[in-house]
Amino acid sequence: MKTIALTLFAAALGFAQNGGLVTTRPATINTGRPAPPKNQKPVPPAKPSPSHAAKAESPAQTIPAGAKLIEPNLYRYTDSNGKTWNYRQTPFGITKWEEAPAATPIPQAKSEPVVVTDLGDSYRFDKKTPFGGASWTRKKTELTDDDKALLDHPDAPSPSTANAAASRATDKTKEDK
Repeated sequence: MKTIALTLFAAALGFAQNGGLVTTRPATINTGRPAPPKNQKPVPPAKPSPSHAAKAESPAQTIPAGAKLIEPNLYRYTDSNGKTWNYRQTPFGITKWEEAPAATPIPQAKSEPVVVTDLGDSYRFDKKTPFGGASWTRKKTELTDDDKALLDHPDAPSPSTANAAASRATDKTKEDK
């Protein structure tokens, strides 16, 4: 029942828009200009200026013949002035940009060495970080590749050096007492 009522309501709105009158004469459009006199010919639209016509007729940008294919749809070309240009074929046409020199990498700060202490069946790793000290312990049988690299790293003190330094420190404290 609701469907029938909705259909009749939509039909009534449709007839109301039409106004119920059938007209046979064409509708006139008000363009804001006065209509030309009936005995005068209508003025044709203005032709574009030669500069606009030249822009419209100029061929789309193309990839130069001597350009080298770098990767699919990317070409590199060096012009007669020595500038290097990149051309990329996109679905919207060809884009062109000048190649910028490679940015120099920022030198990274020297990291603090990791102190490795041999505990017999395991190693203790101590490292200073910007957020405080970090230490972890691994059994010799469970060393990861990173831990093995820290053991073999030339900047890191060897376990014997760390043990010798620790024993010297304990000897000094015994002598002071």
